[in-house]
Amino acid sequence: MRTEGKFMRVIDVDPKLLRDYAMASIHSGEEAWIHMEAEFVGDIDGLMKTLVPGVPYAYTIVPQVKEDGSVTSPVISTYEEIRECYKFVRGRSDLLSNEPLVDIRGSWYNFAEGVNRGRARGQDKVTESYTIAIFPGSTAKGITGELVWAKYPKEILGPRIDGEDEMLMGEPARRHLLAQHKDYLDGWRANDPEAILAHMHDGVQANIRDYVNDTGTLIGLESKDDYRTYLKAFFGKYEVTKVDYLHRVMQEWYLFAEIRVEMRDRDGKELAFNSADYFVPARNNQIIIQTGHGTDLA
Repeated sequence: MRTEGKFMRVIDVDPKLLRDYAMASIHSGEEAWIHMEAEFVGDIDGLMKTLVPGVPYAYTIVPQVKEDGSVTSPVISTYEEIRECYKFVRGRSDLLSNEPLVDIRGSWYNFAEGVNRGRARGQDKVTESYTIAIFPGSTAKGITGELVWAKYPKEILGPRIDGEDEMLMGEPARRHLLAQHKDYLDGWRANDPEAILAHMHDGVQANIRDYVNDTGTLIGLESKDDYRTYLKAFFGKYEVTKVDYLHRVMQEWYLFAEIRVEMRDRDGKELAFNSADYFVPARNNQIIIQTGHGTDLA
């Protein structure tokens, strides 16, 4: 131990680093909650004012599970599309409150698992539902996206397959998701598309930032084959040199993680990005939904 003036120095992280990280995390949390409060009011113009102006947006607020177990989670990226979605969603229901059971304030996003209280428009009965959501942000006021998934019964996710693995629930499901994510990260470290996809469902819906074309928007991949094509193009352009996770939480019905990826392009330029994603397992325990966003390459 050492002292500096009258203060004992024990955890000697750079105070400026701590302050900057705290300010960024507080900002992301506050902007997400400003948006949630606008949801409670339900005014469309008020909701649109919670968006950062003039940037590519990333919205997945109307995911669906079809009768055959397949899933869709369309990516919405324009101001006009988002407005129409809010008119549809808030036109059919009122969101009364949200209780965040998990709340991670990243330096550039907010992730929350919450209990929502709401009612169908024109009705009195109040119901509860569980959702997870990532609210990406920036240094400006507002959010740049709303990436949402509602909790569905696991047994309806994914088409029934003869001889499929026993559906895991509770603690075994959480531990299985953790093992899957470790393999996923190892696949990125090995620059190996097949290792990354090893636990993905054939009908996986993956909404991730497009780093191949570097458009700043999400790309919607609608199958394992689509995902494989994307990864082959990614590793044709970059070589990953280091991958670490920064935050990770898993329940029986999802895993969320923020990771840091360091790499170099084929000209040898060093680059990196952070990615925040959630992963949702199907009835056979394979991943059927991956949704997230990532920071700019730098």
